[in-house]
Amino acid sequence: MNENQKIRLLQYLKKNKSITPLEAWTELGIYRLSDTVFKLRNDGNDIKTEQQTSYNKFDEKVKFAKYVYKESVPLDN
Repeated sequence: MNENQKIRLLQYLKKNKSITPLEAWTELGIYRLSDTVFKLRNDGNDIKTEQQTSYNKFDEKVKFAKYVYKESVPLDN
């Protein structure tokens, strides 16, 4: 994982308070959002996972994670 992705995601979460995989891809260029969130959590950031449900373009029910930012510690690495 690119360290820049971790920094971009943390900045985005501080500003917007939450993110979905589609937002991560279109806004930040992060394809493996769960991995980047995992690494931020290991750095001491409090990021909760909320399960969301929606429908895709084929009108099929789909589930995905929405990550909600709670608090953080300084990003030193």
